[in-house]
Amino acid sequence: AAVAVAKLAADASSTDTEENAMPNIVGLSAGTAHLPQLMGGDGLPIWEATSSAAYILENYGSVIPKNKLFIETTSYDTISNAYFARTSHADVAGWRNILVVTSEFHMDRSKAIFDWVFQAPVVVDGQPITPPYSLSYMATENVGLSQEAIESRVQHEQKGAKNIREKISMEYTSLRDIWRFLTQKHDFYSASKLVDRAKRADEVQGQSNDKGSSALKESYGAN
Repeated sequence: AAVAVAKLAADASSTDTEENAMPNIVGLSAGTAHLPQLMGGDGLPIWEATSSAAYILENYGSVIPKNKLFIETTSYDTISNAYFARTSHADVAGWRNILVVTSEFHMDRSKAIFDWVFQAPVVVDGQPITPPYSLSYMATENVGLSQEAIESRVQHEQKGAKNIREKISMEYTSLRDIWRFLTQKHDFYSASKLVDRAKRADEVQGQSNDKGSSALKESYGAN
């Protein structure tokens, strides 16, 4: 999962209060497409972004005001992380300077995706309008995973980053194109694909797990 730290386009002026000058923090992700959704005792989903927010509040609640903490609970992969971070938060709130924080093994693919999505122009009357975003990145150490899980995930990430840079970002260049990709091609956002997925649910549960698949799932949080 990634966390986006965002500020308004204008830097904090001398008249800003300390709280207003503090950047906003957005925890990203509903969960992962690689594992079943985590459910709470009340039968409702526990979003991955909610867990991130809980950690921040429990450990840094004394210094981070609650009104500076946000969550995005629509995305299930990094492409949708970036898309919904932009369309649900940054575009609306006027945040322009974005710091993306994620694990070291996940950073290269995250950068490829966030650069692509946040630089995608909006086309108005046939004319592309370049978005005014400035993105920075911070990687955290790969902790809490076995070496096997990290190696499996690194291979997965390298293939994904290559696919983004050399294929997907070349084909889907505007923000509307990315919306079209998500709603027509993506397994978790295309209506027809979601219906097909639901119909195959029993078959998916019966699929075997080889060693490589288990290591990759561990990197996404499987026990």
